[in-house]
Amino acid sequence: MKIASVIVFLLGLAYTGALCSLSVTDIEYFFDTDPGPGNGTQIYDRNSVVLDELIDTAALAPGIHRLYIRARNDEGFWGLPQRASFHIPFAAPDFEEGIVTALEFFFDGDPGPGNGTQIYGRDMVEFDQAIDTASLSAGIHRLYVRAWDDEGKWSMPQSVSFLIPWTAASGVLVTGLEYFIDTDPGFGNGIQVAVTPGAVVSTSFPILVGPVTHGNHCLYIRARNSDGGWGFPACCQFSDGIPANLNISISNGLVTLFWEDLYGIDTYKVYSASLPEGVFGEETGGSFGTSSWTSPVSDPKRFYRVTSIYEE
Repeated sequence: MKIASVIVFLLGLAYTGALCSLSVTDIEYFFDTDPGPGNGTQIYDRNSVVLDELIDTAALAPGIHRLYIRARNDEGFWGLPQRASFHIPFAAPDFEEGIVTALEFFFDGDPGPGNGTQIYGRDMVEFDQAIDTASLSAGIHRLYVRAWDDEGKWSMPQSVSFLIPWTAASGVLVTGLEYFIDTDPGFGNGIQVAVTPGAVVSTSFPILVGPVTHGNHCLYIRARNSDGGWGFPACCQFSDGIPANLNISISNGLVTLFWEDLYGIDTYKVYSASLPEGVFGEETGGSFGTSSWTSPVSDPKRFYRVTSIYEE
């Protein structure tokens, strides 16, 4: 029975609303928080739901706000509020240019405004000052500089990174070298080179390259010191002079050869023959790119090979 009475009541409201014509008598608005029906700012003598009204926002703080508006009919019932969001912009504070009266600097960690190393008697923000770094340890550091004006205000610090280089420990000597090709086998697992220990070592020795794939490679060399520590490897790029990854394509009546550009090679030559086991003659036509060659397709078919020319 309770469910039935609810249904009848709702139907009655719908039926009554269809028969009655109600008038808008009042409109009110409020910002952000609902003060309750009738407690907003009233706009009287309205008989239409179309509103064109200047609404004062002077009391609102800068930021995002919501304007709510609702109407009351001639039977005293308030409708649901309609809303719209808007923005009160932040006003930029008046800026007065101050005079720089002092500077301070500090390294790495901020000691707080006024607690850095002071540089007095400055009236501009550009300066050329020698700064002592003797107390800093080896490694990467950051220098911060900020200014103080005639009103006693500190600026935001500006910073720049710099490196204090490591110096070799006294008495440490180079005692050995090792090298490897392309892939690092781990400290001490390269091909060892005996040297006469010294603070600076200059030596020459043959490099055993061994079997490598055609194309570009990197020879790494690193040193070991008398404390057993290894340095960073230095890389020297080289190639075996044989172009690698050779590919061919035919399109629009043109044949194009592509290959991997080799370290230290500026000139390439293309040869062709009618059979793989035939005599290859140099192709004097066509056009070369950095690592390509293009020529009209010949008939009958041809077999190609590419040779690098090392010019000293």
